[in-house]
Amino acid sequence: MKKCMVMAGVLIAALVSDGTAGAEEARGAKMDTMVVTATMTEKVMAEAPGAVEVISEEDIQEMNAETVADALELATGVVMGTETGRQMRPSIRGTGNKHTLVLLDGRRISSGFKDLIGLAQIPVDMVERIEVVRGPVSALYGSDAIGGVVNIITKKPADALSAGVTAQYGQSTYGEGDETVSRAHVSNSAGRFGFFLAGSYRDKELYERDGVAPSDGDDIEMRSAAGRFSFDISDTSGLFAGFEAVDRNMVGLRDMQGQDRERDATYQHINYFLEYGGKLTDNSSLMLRAGRSEHENEIDIDPPTSPIPGAIGDENNSERDLNQLAGRYTASLGKYHVLTLGGEYLEENREDDTGLDDSVETVSGYIQDEIQVAKPLYLVVSLRWDDYSDYGDEWTPRASLTYSLTDAFRLKGSYGLGFRAPDFLELFIPTYMKRGKQVYEPNPDLAPETSETFEIALEGEAGPFQGRVTWFRNDIEDMIEAVYYSSTGSGNKKKDYYRFQNIAEASMSGVEMEWGLDLPAGFDLTGNLTYLDTEDETTEEELEGRPDWKGAVKLAYRNAASGFRANLRLKYIGEKYYSGEDEDAVATVGAYLSKDIVKSWTLFAGAENLFNAGEDNYVEPTFFYGGVTFSY
Repeated sequence: MKKCMVMAGVLIAALVSDGTAGAEEARGAKMDTMVVTATMTEKVMAEAPGAVEVISEEDIQEMNAETVADALELATGVVMGTETGRQMRPSIRGTGNKHTLVLLDGRRISSGFKDLIGLAQIPVDMVERIEVVRGPVSALYGSDAIGGVVNIITKKPADALSAGVTAQYGQSTYGEGDETVSRAHVSNSAGRFGFFLAGSYRDKELYERDGVAPSDGDDIEMRSAAGRFSFDISDTSGLFAGFEAVDRNMVGLRDMQGQDRERDATYQHINYFLEYGGKLTDNSSLMLRAGRSEHENEIDIDPPTSPIPGAIGDENNSERDLNQLAGRYTASLGKYHVLTLGGEYLEENREDDTGLDDSVETVSGYIQDEIQVAKPLYLVVSLRWDDYSDYGDEWTPRASLTYSLTDAFRLKGSYGLGFRAPDFLELFIPTYMKRGKQVYEPNPDLAPETSETFEIALEGEAGPFQGRVTWFRNDIEDMIEAVYYSSTGSGNKKKDYYRFQNIAEASMSGVEMEWGLDLPAGFDLTGNLTYLDTEDETTEEELEGRPDWKGAVKLAYRNAASGFRANLRLKYIGEKYYSGEDEDAVATVGAYLSKDIVKSWTLFAGAENLFNAGEDNYVEPTFFYGGVTFSY
């Protein structure tokens, strides 16, 4: 912790030091970025309450991110973990993957295999930006938003004809894991009607580092498509509709029940919605939305596994759907108040081949008041009520403030409560993690979780420098955690066994540091570092699977005149504590470069995990790629 406070002191000193003149325009553009997730109303980032980070379309391109999971790898305080079924899931501030709510344009989507939304199944072709709100936002979004929210903002129809095509090929340093990627999009508007369509195809072959099951990397084939359609009813109102569809197949070997078995898994996800948005008066607006999200997984194991004694349900062949109705009214009440009122109805259903069906209904309402108390003080208070058909009702309040010390420096703080009910997996279904090496057993007697969160931050800009320091603490009562109790086997056949339990209380606290520096000659340096301290208050042990440090640094170069762009990226994940065996820290380096060669044509190339680090941490080996993009 001492190291962390020293680094925080250095950053604060840099914030209040004199900067280089002439960089205000560059830093101003970033702080003027519009965000919507923190309050459900448009705000420039400098005014948005809490810790908000935006991953732009340019950031996604220059990481060569193929999925939303890839795009989040460098985000502050966010650790991407490989969960059961090799799904990539975010954990914010050490709260765990079940405490991060994932939204598409503010919409919930149905959970997938093992009640998880795998972000590796969401392609980036349709993504305009990703907003990450760290900290408690359950008062606006309800259950699962204890740690924060990842809101994927998609592209809208273009005013004029635009189109693009990309083709890419790559392979690992071992000559395995060959991958081909192709994607395309087209968009236009004519009169009152506009559309945006995108599609992609990815084919990645299996790779092996040690030749021993489980497979280090599966055969992956993924197809995706997305569409957006707009119709202007008038100058101030319109209809908006869309869909997203993903079909993903993964084939590889697993060590299951003491035997090597081939696992062939197909996941299909489709979402569609219809939305009305418009102004009622000059100072008020209304949004109404209806949506449905469907997920189906079919998993074949060869040879088949035997039923686990005491287990019920069949996750290998199951279906889930989510129906959603939502409405929101926003009004400016004079100069000092912006009032938001909203309601939501959710119906979630699950079925499997055994006939074990489950249905949960949730009715919600919320209110938020954005108050300009005085010229330097901006206050946001919100309160949400959720009534769950299985667990009764919950009230979740939140209060946030922004105090402008000067035009360039701000003090922000927030306090909020949160709630999460145990999901179907934790209650009834065994889970295999770490490629079958960890077995998580269910517990039908689990109780819901509740949380209390505090945070305070100092942020600002000084010449070419931007920075933020945030202290946070999250206390979770009855936290649902997989608790280790035994191991079997040894070496590659070793298995660790866990059981989901309610921990009496768990705490997660730490410091986040973020910075950006505009350098001469087209260079810029950005980075972040998070220190995390976790504790199971019952055992006084660390919580498992949370790194003590997580950081990233990116040095980027852009030259618009020559059409050349390049960057080097360093990502560091600190040591993770596990009762069975700790996981070592790992640092990986990525590189990217691109060049506009003729009008509308761009060549690009790069490498991930350049120095082939993290073999013992299941990190993918060095991967080289190259491709070409045509855009119009």
